[in-house]
Amino acid sequence: MAAGHIDLKKAFLDRQKLLSAELELPLQFTSHPTTIGDASEANWGRMLRSFLPGRYEVGPAFALDAKGNQSQQVDLAIYDRQYSPLWFQSGSSRFVPVESIYAVFEVKQNINVQNLRYAADKIASVRSLSRTSAKIVDIYGTQAGPDPLTRPILGGLLALRSDWIDGLQGHSAKNHIDSFSGAEWIDFGLALDDSAFDHIPRDANTQLLTPGIEFAAPGTQLIFFVMRLFRRLQAIGSAMAVDLEIYERVLKETDADAYDENDIEAQ
Repeated sequence: MAAGHIDLKKAFLDRQKLLSAELELPLQFTSHPTTIGDASEANWGRMLRSFLPGRYEVGPAFALDAKGNQSQQVDLAIYDRQYSPLWFQSGSSRFVPVESIYAVFEVKQNINVQNLRYAADKIASVRSLSRTSAKIVDIYGTQAGPDPLTRPILGGLLALRSDWIDGLQGHSAKNHIDSFSGAEWIDFGLALDDSAFDHIPRDANTQLLTPGIEFAAPGTQLIFFVMRLFRRLQAIGSAMAVDLEIYERVLKETDADAYDENDIEAQ
């Protein structure tokens, strides 16, 4: 016999209130800009860290690859620390191997056409990097690394409000969301004063996900977003292991004497 009963609907709404508190913004807020303040006042990173398991690191970052290519800086990256050496860090700037990145998000005050385009460009700058995939060791022995195509990098835009009169679920917003494809595909959008969407591409893991776009029910946008994000992360699985042999080739080709000591910064 069950020991008791929990009202899951109320429990999820209570969790949403706690997530909203981590943002340092009430979920129900006035649209007056002086009340809301700048988007940076919403602590998106802390909110995500309070929900996601400890295996995920969250913070602003640049992605880099074994060829020395670097992405644009993204406001929030979700990346794995189990297989990810944090190669370089200068002040608050982190440089993370692209193999270890699960998702990237831009943070704005508003979701609109211009900011969707801006986010799509940032997301594409990460996805366009070259990813290695080293062998991994598990309880069954040494296994080949997964194909990078089976480990998509998620991307999205987080904002306080939507600029569309009929909201994110309106015809105009949907058309703009669907206009991005390939490396610019936008998986997630969240406007705290409106709704959230989960946009699943056709080449996703269809054993766990159904392609298409789905929106949050009214008043559930924040908990919908974090639950759908975690669901998408589950469908990706573990991050790929960095192929250290490829990265080490750079060391073999490096002549340290060719660099002046003053040119080498402590990272």
